[in-house]
Amino acid sequence: MKVKQIKQRGEQVWLVDGRINSKRKRMFFESEAKAKRWLKAEQKDVTEQQWWLNLTNGDRADMMNAFESSRREGFSLMDAVQGHAVFGRGKTHLRKMTLAEAVGHDGVDRRRKDRENQPDPSGFLGDKSVVGMSKHSLSTLKTQLTNFRDYCRGNTQCLAISPELIMSWATDGGVHEKNWELNTRDTYVKSVKNLFNWLIRKDVVKENPVLKMEKIIVDPFDPYVLDVEECRKILKLCHEKHFDVLPLLDLNLFCGIRPSETRRLQTGKNRRDNDFDWVDKEVRFKGRKTKTKMPRVVSMSDNCIAWLNCHADLELPITNANHKWNAFLQDAKKELGYDLWPHDCIRHSFCSYLLRKHEDLGKVALQAGHSESVSMKHYLKLVSKADAEKFWNIYPEDVGTQFQAVAA
Repeated sequence: MKVKQIKQRGEQVWLVDGRINSKRKRMFFESEAKAKRWLKAEQKDVTEQQWWLNLTNGDRADMMNAFESSRREGFSLMDAVQGHAVFGRGKTHLRKMTLAEAVGHDGVDRRRKDRENQPDPSGFLGDKSVVGMSKHSLSTLKTQLTNFRDYCRGNTQCLAISPELIMSWATDGGVHEKNWELNTRDTYVKSVKNLFNWLIRKDVVKENPVLKMEKIIVDPFDPYVLDVEECRKILKLCHEKHFDVLPLLDLNLFCGIRPSETRRLQTGKNRRDNDFDWVDKEVRFKGRKTKTKMPRVVSMSDNCIAWLNCHADLELPITNANHKWNAFLQDAKKELGYDLWPHDCIRHSFCSYLLRKHEDLGKVALQAGHSESVSMKHYLKLVSKADAEKFWNIYPEDVGTQFQAVAA
């Protein structure tokens, strides 16, 4: 570096001119003494040079890129650090995660023999399994999310998934290109929404792409209700060919208890192990046995008790209940001439006939284990009062195969 005198804006000044770390540097002073004093101090101070030399090539590249980016954005590196210290405290950088890692595994499937080769619980499914989601709900969620994973490819980064890709998956009918109804699309997209809410909590993404999509307009729910004659037919069929599951049908049809809940009911001599109160004519559910995880008391009608009495020695739960119940539904579908069994039609029939009998939304909601708004939306006046009266008077004539509607 050199010290020389120049004229600047009409005045004589002393200039120190040269290069430091390959960059030109010019400093102006009032006198030659001050200029030389500064130059001497600068030549002795090698702190900056030494600090730079101690950096790795990666650190130098990061510093250079950060410096260039800050200049393009119009602020200094110090401004960026101070801004992050104030506004970004406690926040972390987003993590990289593939869609396959995000969906994960629900853990060991006890139905399979190769348990030692199955992956441990991981990702979103693993968390849901650990916190106690029911097996049926977890299985449904797994089906939906693995379909989404296979459609988008498992090695895709979660940050790269856009609202357009999710909508394309829903409209294409998934990886198998099925013709999904609007209700199905809406249900599947909601599961993806829950997945991305989980990813936000895991600091993988900042926002949920599903929230940027247009809301799917689904058709209003129109539950199918069995007429009185169809109810008689399936009761007769169950009594003749599927006698073991007759109590499950009875509790589903005349008490509105969900099929999954009927399979959890117990009868026993010990009061604590018995879910039935025959004196008060009630079924008393513990919270762990209901879908909503809330305790519930369900009243048994007279015809419900009459059908339960077809079993001289009622014992619940039933062995292999899932298989036996599905076999009954297949035969019931043929008996009534349906191509597909109407979804939850037995429980919907109970709710509709009970609402028409009592005209009390609160009573129906309490019995069925849902809200009054659901009762009003789904079951209001779907059957006539005359049909409701016939329904609640369906009794077995005896333990044989003759059935009739007995007047109250």
